[in-house]
Amino acid sequence: MVEMKLLKDNSEIVPYTFPNFRVHARKYLLSYYPNMAAVSHWHADLEFIVMLRGKMLYSVNGKDYLLKEGQSIFVNTKQLHYGHSFGKSDCEFLCLLFHPSLLCSTENIKETFVEAICQNDALPFLIFTSSDEWQNNTIAELKQIFNICHEESLGFELEVLSHFYSLWLNIYQNVMNIENKEEPISDKRLETLHSMIGYIQKHYCEKLVLSDIAASGSVCRSSCCDIFSSLLHMTPIQYLTNYRLEKSIEYLHHTSQSITDIALLCGFNSSSYFTEVFHRELGCTPSQYKDKIKNSIING
Repeated sequence: MVEMKLLKDNSEIVPYTFPNFRVHARKYLLSYYPNMAAVSHWHADLEFIVMLRGKMLYSVNGKDYLLKEGQSIFVNTKQLHYGHSFGKSDCEFLCLLFHPSLLCSTENIKETFVEAICQNDALPFLIFTSSDEWQNNTIAELKQIFNICHEESLGFELEVLSHFYSLWLNIYQNVMNIENKEEPISDKRLETLHSMIGYIQKHYCEKLVLSDIAASGSVCRSSCCDIFSSLLHMTPIQYLTNYRLEKSIEYLHHTSQSITDIALLCGFNSSSYFTEVFHRELGCTPSQYKDKIKNSIING
């Protein structure tokens, strides 16, 4: 659960909530992430974010979109995306991911109803609001799926699939008959960025410098910095540091490793430097963060 595993195309292999059911359903606070920003990534799964409290900026293929309380966003397969803070404020949200294969019970359904959306280059994402009836119904379905996943009653997988099919039909009926607002993505910088962040995610525990990251995208160091700045609003080294911090948080949550071991596993050259960077970005030391985790478990 700690390691972000990647496929050959550098897309993420999603850590599903259930070992034999390709669904991820969790509730998050944005403050869980360093500097209240997730690291940019992509995967083959369909992603849905449901805003429960507060606001969040959500980046899809280098463009930011404001999500407000009560809204939801659907991110199509293999789109570069991440959420980050709006006005340095925290927010609470549901994150649900489904592998498209869950919908593909027959070849006809796969081609007609699944690939028609998943392979639509002009449909990288959709934002749902509660003021529109069909969109509000979609948000309600997502919340219901989340509740079912966490109750885990007998046969919950069938319940989830039932709601997911209903949700997907709702999207298909209301999206395929309207003109798409988004132009197909043809920015070659995205392919280069995919290569570079994939390289970082594979080698973050090693000693990396700017020239290594640039070489992984077959660009010069200047172009590398320009691509990260224009699409992710940060430098390559900032992305590397944020990624290392996010991995360290997963170690703190899910292992009993020492602070020194976690620092070295995540690419920091010493525990003191790890503690310094962690405190700067999260406002507490790794040890204090670990104590918070323990207290939250004890207090239920």
